[in-house]
Amino acid sequence: MSAAIPGSGDGPRDAGAFAPSLVAELALARPATPVLSAYVRTDPRDPANTNHVPGWLVELRNGLRTIGDRLDRDGPRSERLAYRGLRTAVEADIVELEPSERARGVAWFRAVDGTIDRRLRLQLPPRETSVRWDARPFVSPLADVADRGRATGLVLVAQDRVRLLHWEAGLVSEPHRSLYELELGDWREYAAYAMANPARGQQTATNTAVYDARVEEWQGRFLRETAKATTSRIGELGWRRLVLAGELTLVEAFADALPPDVGDRVVARVAANLLAEDAPVVADRLEAELEATWRAEADDAVARAVGAARAGGPGATGLAEVADALAQHRVEHLVLDPLCAFDPAGIPPTAWAALGGAPAELVAERAVELAIASGAGVTALAAAESERLQEAGGMVAALRF
Repeated sequence: MSAAIPGSGDGPRDAGAFAPSLVAELALARPATPVLSAYVRTDPRDPANTNHVPGWLVELRNGLRTIGDRLDRDGPRSERLAYRGLRTAVEADIVELEPSERARGVAWFRAVDGTIDRRLRLQLPPRETSVRWDARPFVSPLADVADRGRATGLVLVAQDRVRLLHWEAGLVSEPHRSLYELELGDWREYAAYAMANPARGQQTATNTAVYDARVEEWQGRFLRETAKATTSRIGELGWRRLVLAGELTLVEAFADALPPDVGDRVVARVAANLLAEDAPVVADRLEAELEATWRAEADDAVARAVGAARAGGPGATGLAEVADALAQHRVEHLVLDPLCAFDPAGIPPTAWAALGGAPAELVAERAVELAIASGAGVTALAAAESERLQEAGGMVAALRF
């Protein structure tokens, strides 16, 4: 029986922005025919993409050609013919996309029988351009985009205003009731009569000190009230992380006003006055901080899993242990190198069956699918960039029990 992805009937011309919920839909899909999965890193900021023939197009064509050559050698005739048709259509359609439709990345999943046909615009680009031909959608790179792009609240702090923005998967949006402004009421700087001086005529003096003290008091109250209002909206907006930006003294005052459990969600404090900037400018300015935050969280997840495993607690390291835990739906958070060709030798029989007897190059992909199916979090991290992950065999997991 084929498995259709809801909303896919209109085909790629109904393409839209990436939604994290789509990862699970694709991971659970079991179509009756093979699927071509293409990830194209079209990011115009990449130097290679400024060439007359952009780098992403060269890499896409190379990837499509490699699959075609393999099928010509080993594939059945019906599959070879089906792939040729999809290859031509996908390449032509991506080339014809307008730059705005290509965004910073494109992900396309297309089954031979048409039950899956989804093309997505990505504002958080995939790590690289890659193409896969498999019995089901190849979701590891999309799971990586979803993990790096977890919903985050951007709190822009100024002396008299606080602005809230929602960042997710590289896109910034403005929630309803997103701007809080300080209102000074009737307080104004005013002139008061000075004490009479017999030697001079009547004088006036500006009561600046009193006015400034009142403004400072109101600013402190404003930041406390705004912190309280932000706290009340975190659940509604789905923010597990907060990034604060502004003059650092104001940022620290705002952070200090947050309850401890909310303050723990502040992952970065950035000295940048962005309150009046357009949302895309804010996203560009804070992207490096968000990426650095993600990397620190990924390294911490590896350290916690390794530490728990060594202490005999809820942690697993290496393919055999993690695969066994995945088969039992015990994994809370999986961290792995999705490009690692894991040797399946030594995997327990039940775990091997759960992985579908996948070849070495698909073991990581099947592990990701199992994790997503059981509701576990997934983080993709190159082992070469993490000494701990490399020492643990390229795959670790925090366990539920």
